[in-house]
Amino acid sequence: MTQNKLLAKIALILVAMIWGITFIMVKDALNDAPPFSFASLRFGIASLITLLLLNNRILLLTKNEIIGGMICGSFLYFGYAFQNFGLMYTTASKSAFITSVSVLMVPFILLILNIQKIDFKTWIAVILATIGLYLLLVPGENKMNFGDILTFGCALSFAIHIVAQDNYIKKTVKILPFFFIQVVFVTLLSFFSAFLTETESIIWSNRLLIAIMITGIFATFAAILIMIWAQKILKPTETALIFSLEPVAATMFAMMFASEFLGFWGWIGGALICFAVAFGESNQSS
Repeated sequence: MTQNKLLAKIALILVAMIWGITFIMVKDALNDAPPFSFASLRFGIASLITLLLLNNRILLLTKNEIIGGMICGSFLYFGYAFQNFGLMYTTASKSAFITSVSVLMVPFILLILNIQKIDFKTWIAVILATIGLYLLLVPGENKMNFGDILTFGCALSFAIHIVAQDNYIKKTVKILPFFFIQVVFVTLLSFFSAFLTETESIIWSNRLLIAIMITGIFATFAAILIMIWAQKILKPTETALIFSLEPVAATMFAMMFASEFLGFWGWIGGALICFAVAFGESNQSS
């Protein structure tokens, strides 16, 4: 394994941890801001930071960066819209599990579009990760609700985003401008969606401000930027498998800060996910 590939995998593990710990934070924040409003604020902060870094280089945007950024930004918009609305009706833990079903969806999308053949060992790793994700949430305790259904839309959107983004970043695009177009597009779509559909007022509470800052700076600006850089090096299946660690982080955070404790099957599921990631990664690096 090359040093860059190792760094990319470590970076994606960090991204998965960051995203995992924000589920409960976002769920709480949605009590003070409607979903589209929260998304526009979160991505707006990321857009401003990126604009400051780009400065006059914003004038050098290429066609691939603009079109690719808008297409990938669209899938990001739908992904976070489905996820935020879903979090209003389901638990943070279930949301983390269902979102991570994108791990299983990515190979199917690649296969259907005839983009990449999936070898047998990768399929085994994906299946093991999915079983682990299912066990992590202790099946049978909660029936599927409307929020769960919405969150499946999130998983599909994120899976397509991984594949679409992989396609563009393998072309000649500069990471920061490509990222800028994505976050700006999500910000604009979320803002107009909020203007057209949301009538609730924003409650500027401390928990909302903290959630906006953390998700805007760390879970959006830093995390997605790292993801784009890592995808220049890794295959989409490798990216998807590493992101199966996200619900493990979400559950651990819930244990520490929300008194949500794993049962026996939860620990089995978490261990299975870690094994699946290691199993899949050993195959990709060989």
